[in-house]
Amino acid sequence: MPASSNASKAHRALVAGFIVLGAIDGVWVARLPALKHHLSLDNGRLGIVVFAASLGATVSLPFAGWLSARFGSRGPLALGLGLALGALALAAFAPTLLALVAIAAVLGVGLGITDISANAHGVELERRLGRRVLSPLHAAWSFGLLGGSAVTALTAAAGIGIRAELPAVAAVLGFAIVLTLPRLLPGTAADVESAHLAFPRGALALPALLMFCALFVEFAAMNWSAVFLNGPAGASAAVAATAVVCYAGAMGVARLFGDRLLARWGIGGLAVRSGSLSCAGMLLAIGTRSTVPALVGFALVGVGCAAIVPALFRVGGSAPGIAQGAGIAAVATAGYSGALVNGPAIGFIARGVGLSAALGLVAAAGAVIALLGPRLGSAR
Repeated sequence: MPASSNASKAHRALVAGFIVLGAIDGVWVARLPALKHHLSLDNGRLGIVVFAASLGATVSLPFAGWLSARFGSRGPLALGLGLALGALALAAFAPTLLALVAIAAVLGVGLGITDISANAHGVELERRLGRRVLSPLHAAWSFGLLGGSAVTALTAAAGIGIRAELPAVAAVLGFAIVLTLPRLLPGTAADVESAHLAFPRGALALPALLMFCALFVEFAAMNWSAVFLNGPAGASAAVAATAVVCYAGAMGVARLFGDRLLARWGIGGLAVRSGSLSCAGMLLAIGTRSTVPALVGFALVGVGCAAIVPALFRVGGSAPGIAQGAGIAAVATAGYSGALVNGPAIGFIARGVGLSAALGLVAAAGAVIALLGPRLGSAR
């Protein structure tokens, strides 16, 4: 069979893998309010659960890179998705906070391994296909996030509990993996030098700071949007899940145009618009604490997050005098740090001043992107 045919089949299989990865995220974050109520958690304790998932993903970064470099990315991709789906199913039966924290950590490890392996496979596919595919693959993740959260909204509206939904969703997604992942290319040990932790400095300090803010916004909106709708905004569990639907749908559509917008505005102009939209969207949600404006607000945050993250990775990988892998690793480390701190920062501040005020941190992070972004210049 021609190599191009194999690569095309692998591309379709990898699209499915990104969709499954996004769907896991979508179901998880949309069901956080139900898990919160199930174990009678306050926002501070829920923040620990969110932190555990982010920590698991962060600490898996070097291990995931080693796995993909040593064995190729197909096996680790299957391993990561298997871990994440198993943890998703078990989360519904967690009897205590400690058990849920442990399950969330395993979920994070699975998601981290999958993220690195899927992107490594995408890099190799770009080489073999001779065209860019990573940006559309990340759009596939966003649409998977949309699908997972939409399914959760429907099941919540139908009165289906987490002990029925989460194992069923995990089983369906697992079946999809079994059918599609064998079509991935074997032995694709792509360059994953970026899959390690590195301290950003010098020319990387500003893009790293902005990446910290960008992924803080992205993960905070993803993790806390449904909780906010179900809490301060007073929405039902079904309506709360649609917050993730609005966020993911807006992000997915915007990501399809991200490369064009970067080419038109440059990184500085893109950062101004991205940060401003994220800030305005979050202020709309927390300022009104009303269902419809909040849904619109989280959609605006999704648009704001869509293009800036991949653009900042490009900046890190093209910094003068710095190896591409080292630059990406430094920016990624800052980004993962932003994702890591959103749980405890928002959760514990919310215990003292309320979730609406705590989510003001998201608006502040968006404002930092808008204010400092022009200093990156106009590079495309």
